[in-house]
Formats: sequence, C-alpha cells, structure tokens
Amino acid sequence: MSDSDPIEVSQSPGRRRAKGLLRALLGLALFAAVLWWLAPDWGELATRVELRVGWIFVGLAGTTVASVVTAARWRLLAEAMGGTRLPYIAYFYGLVVTRFIGQFTSTLAMDLVGRGLALRSAGSERSLGHAATQVVLERLLDMVLPVLLLAWAVAEREGWIAAHLGIGPGASLLAVCALFFALAVPLLGPGVRLALRVYLALRLRLDKLRRRQVEAEAEAELDGPGAPKVDARLSAAIALFSLARFATVVIQFWGIAGAVGLAGLHAGGGVELGWLEMSAATPIAQLAGMLGLTPGGLGILEAGWAGGLGWVGLDPVDISLFVLAQRVGVIAFFGLLSALSWPFAPRAGVARGDAQAPEGAQT
Repeated sequence: MSDSDPIEVSQSPGRRRAKGLLRALLGLALFAAVLWWLAPDWGELATRVELRVGWIFVGLAGTTVASVVTAARWRLLAEAMGGTRLPYIAYFYGLVVTRFIGQFTSTLAMDLVGRGLALRSAGSERSLGHAATQVVLERLLDMVLPVLLLAWAVAEREGWIAAHLGIGPGASLLAVCALFFALAVPLLGPGVRLALRVYLALRLRLDKLRRRQVEAEAEAELDGPGAPKVDARLSAAIALFSLARFATVVIQFWGIAGAVGLAGLHAGGGVELGWLEMSAATPIAQLAGMLGLTPGGLGILEAGWAGGLGWVGLDPVDISLFVLAQRVGVIAFFGLLSALSWPFAPRAGVARGDAQAPEGAQT
C-alpha cells in the first residue's frame, strides 16, 4: 500500500550542502581535539603498531555477523509494522550501504531517510516516514541495552557484583542480558503500536487535505486485518537479535584492536584489552555514536572511545592508535560488504514482481 510521505525535503540544495559542510568541519574539529587531548607521541604511535592480519578477519567477521543479525531484526520489525515484503538481501544491502555512506554524511540522516530510500529502491511501497519509525524502535533497543551494560560495567569494575552477589563477570553479564530479554519481550508489542500511532498522527498533521482517507488508512493499519501482530515469539527473536548484535559489535572492535596489536599484552606493557574491557568500553562509544550529527559520528564517536578505553585502563597512545584504526576499519569493512552484496541487491521492478507473487512462493 502506498501512502503519503511525512518526511519532507523542504530545504534548498545549497542550504543542505552548507549544513553538510558545517557538520563535516565540526566533526574534523572534534576529531582533532580528541587527538590533541590524548596528546599522542607520533613516533611512539608508529613503533607501537603491530599489524596482525588474522585479527583483521576477526573484525570483518564481527562486522559481517552484526550486519546479518541487524538486517534480520530490521526485516522482522518492518514486516510486523506492515511493510512491503522484500527479500532479506534488500535489508542487508540497504543496511551496509547506508552504514558506508553514513561515514561521509550524517549517520542519523542515513538511518532515518537513507534506509527508507534503500527499501523504496528495492520495491517497497511504504513511505520514508514508515521506514523511519522502524529505525526509531531499533535505536531505542540499541540505547536500552548499552545503558544496562554500562551499569553492569560500572558495578563489575567497582567490585560491587563480586562483593554482593559473589559471581564472576561472565555470569553477571549473562544476567544483564537476561534482564534485557525479560524487558524487551513484553514491551516490544506496545512499542510497535506506539511508534505506528506517532507515525500516523504525523501523517494526519501533514496531509490535512486527505484527512478522511488517511484516518481510514490509519484505522485499518492499527485495528484492521493488517494490524501489527507482535507476539512473544517475534519479540523474543528481536530481543535475541539485539543481544547478538551487541556481542558481534564487540567482536568487530576487538578484532580491530587486535589488528594493530592492542588485544592482549603489547610491547608497551599496557593493560590486556580482553573481552571484559572491550565489553565495558563499547557501550560508552555506542551511546556517544548515537548522536550521529557529524559524518560517521566523526569526533563524537572518538570521544566516546577515548572515555571508554581510558576508563578500562588504556594509555593515551594506545587509545589514539585504536580510534584511528577503528575509523579506517569500519569504512573498509562496510565498503567491502556493500561491494560484495551489490550484485545481489534487488531492483524495484523485480522486487514488485516478487511482492505480487503468492506468499508461499516468496523467500
């Protein structure tokens, strides 16, 4: 079903370009400020690098699996909210290509608009605003989990968990993941309906000329045969995908750290950057990166990593090495995944033909 689009592009191309340039300059300034604050010794930085090719593949594997589960979660949410049925590869390609482009433009804009455009190009008949509601729900899930994990990391590093519960970090991490699962399963259904109500209210506000038609469509979307059916099984799958996404993102950045010699004890005698340290630092970086105001979160994401890795004990030179390596690694990984998946990405004409086929014939 086609609907009007509540996302309007009202600014002139010149104004959008000027805003994009200002964001890029802000990101570069923040990036330079973080490196200046860390005050790296560039000579020591060069000697500290210990390239490990095997760890590059660990980071790439983490990026790949994280993209696989994030695209699967996106597809489940989209179809639950009445989105056009599309093959899985449309979501995977739309995700990785917008992640790649988002490194050079606004990450937030790529999530809210770019991913909707990717689905439209693959044959979706829903509006960009409809796709944006799914991204908002994803961001809520991806915000709640890092907040819980950050609380876990603080309690673990301060010794509160061991002192009061007498369990190790692995067991306490599993307990926090179980808590997230217990919260996500009953709350996802109401969250989906709330997101749809906000989206439909926005449509009504922007499309007053077709108010009766839009109201009828809204009633059918919320209470008709096509209303979202978010049962416990679907909620559990989305919660598990969210947990798997975080775990594989940790592996992604752990692999990048290992690729430049920071995973484990290195020649400089610094701390061991194991799974516990990376799991504690990653939520801080993820929460910082959600702002997405600068291209790829440039400067903001690095500040998050500086705070997180400094908190777990990495010295400034190692942090500088990591923030440079993760920036290059993320661009390279998503660029590679975009190139590899592009030949398989569905085109609009083909996807519409698939959408009109019997449901049992769809993949």
